[in-house]
Amino acid sequence: MFATAWTELSRLWRFGVENGLYADHILNKLEGIRRYVEEYVEKLRIEYELYSPQGVNPWVEVRFRDDRGNEIAHINIRWNRYAFYAYFNGAKEKAERLASILSALGANAEAKEHGGSWYVQLTTDSITAIRRAEWLEAVKALVEELHRRGVIDEEQKGRLLTEISAGPNVVEIAGVEMSVGRVTVGKSKVLIIRYQPTFPTAFDAAVKALRDAGFEEGVHFTAKRPEGDEPGYIRLKVPAVLWRLVELSRQGADWADKALKRLEEIAKARGLPELVEEYLKPAIEAETVDPRGLVVEEAERGIKAVIRDVRVMREGGRPRVIVEYEVNGVTKYSKRRE
Repeated sequence: MFATAWTELSRLWRFGVENGLYADHILNKLEGIRRYVEEYVEKLRIEYELYSPQGVNPWVEVRFRDDRGNEIAHINIRWNRYAFYAYFNGAKEKAERLASILSALGANAEAKEHGGSWYVQLTTDSITAIRRAEWLEAVKALVEELHRRGVIDEEQKGRLLTEISAGPNVVEIAGVEMSVGRVTVGKSKVLIIRYQPTFPTAFDAAVKALRDAGFEEGVHFTAKRPEGDEPGYIRLKVPAVLWRLVELSRQGADWADKALKRLEEIAKARGLPELVEEYLKPAIEAETVDPRGLVVEEAERGIKAVIRDVRVMREGGRPRVIVEYEVNGVTKYSKRRE
């Protein structure tokens, strides 16, 4: 049942995004189903069995079981000389159930029909996008067996294990998949977290999602809408966006907590030490207090000030603290360079 609901609502959501329809009730229904599926999948047990018969390349079969030990779905992971792929072929209901489970785990999976049969196929990126420890153990076991059998050499083994540990350079923030990397500007390297949409509707949906999550354009991200053949972009501003993610995580946003952990995972695996040491670590370890709503009163002069907002902006590479406060009904601002 949950697989069918997930598939149909996913299609409905994609239709809305492609056509610029942002019906909150549709997105809320999808989010509700998504939470249900993710909670369901978290309870599933993942097991694998390695097969290595003579004359053919080894493969692993991964099985998903419920809390009673019943098999819910399965898929085979194989090697095709250059990359991994995972494949399942069977009945429509089983294919849709498997696709739902894999999607909830983080893969880009969809049940498709061909010649009267239904199948689910994953590429290497989708395989490594799944971060459940048991799944990764299955893939690593296949790498070790491929190396033992002489199918891959030592260099390939090392590269594949690194790819498995790191996963794709993608982090999901407020439902938007962002790529993480470094670009060279002059003589220095700059950390980039960005999304590059081709279609205006996808751009609008991403900007709306970020704003709805509390990110401000100009403060936490910059954006350019696609025009004609020219793609657009959304670039997150580091470190401001990381501090905002930490704040959201402390407020109980699970997706923000997952994003922070994924960023740290990418940084360690991909050799991006500045992401952890310069930005993530200080933001996570900082003792933050929300001053909004704090009242300062001087009774003798009849002055009452209420702090409405505090934010940090960077000017010329230096942080600037801006405090918005209200005095006797009048909004004022205090600015200080650090």
